[in-house]
Amino acid sequence: MHYLLFYEVGDDYVSRRAAHRNEHLEKAWQASERGELVLGGALANPLDGAVLLFRGSSPEVAENFAKDDPYVTSGAVKRWHVREWTTVVGEDAATPVRPVAVATGKKTLTDSPDTLGGDSSPRNKGPILRIWRARSTFENSGEYVQHATKKVFPTLRAIEGHRGAYLLRRAVDGAIELVVLTLWESMEAVRRFAGKDPEKAVVEPEARAALTSFDDSVTHFEIVDRTGETVK
Repeated sequence: MHYLLFYEVGDDYVSRRAAHRNEHLEKAWQASERGELVLGGALANPLDGAVLLFRGSSPEVAENFAKDDPYVTSGAVKRWHVREWTTVVGEDAATPVRPVAVATGKKTLTDSPDTLGGDSSPRNKGPILRIWRARSTFENSGEYVQHATKKVFPTLRAIEGHRGAYLLRRAVDGAIELVVLTLWESMEAVRRFAGKDPEKAVVEPEARAALTSFDDSVTHFEIVDRTGETVK
C-alpha cells in the first residue's frame, strides 16, 4: 500500500532546517534504497510544508520515519500526519483498477464475439487464462494459501471447463504478493464460475479477511500457444 506523510512547517522553516538538512537527506535516501520512500520533497510557492510518499504494508513505515526525522525532532516541522493513499492507476499502483469495457463502450478481447466471445454463445472455444492479484502480510498469507488450496481449488475442479490453477507468491516491499492463475476451456466456462460479469473478481469473505489489498477485477488472456501438456 501507499502512504502519504504530510509535514506542516512554520515561517522559520528554511532557516531552522539548514542545520539538519544533510542528516535528513541521508535518512531519506536510505529509506528510498530500502524501497520504503518512493518520492519526497518540499511544497513550493509557498514553501509551507512537504509531502513524502511511502510504500509498505502499514502506515508505520511513514510514521517511524517521521518520529526519527531530524526535521521533526528539531522542531523545524511543527506537525505531521500520515494518510493511506489508495493508488489505482499507473505502473506502480498498489491496487490497480482497469476500466470495464462495458462502461466505456469499447470492445476488448474479452467482449468481442470474434475473439474471446463476450456474448452468451462465444464463437471462440479456445482456452483462457484468468489472472488475479492480491497482497497480504507475512503473518496472514498462510491463511489465504490454506483457503485457496483447501476450499477454492477443490471447488474449481468440479466446474465443467476448468483446466487447472496456479497460486503464486513472492515477498515484495515488506508484504506478500499473491497471484492466482486459472485455466479454462472457454469464456463460457469462466462464466460458470464467475457469473454474468466475468471481469469482476470473486473474493469470498474468508479470503478478504486474510488480505490487505486485492484487485476488484481480473484479466483474461486467450492462450494462443504453449509448450508442454496441451490444454484441452
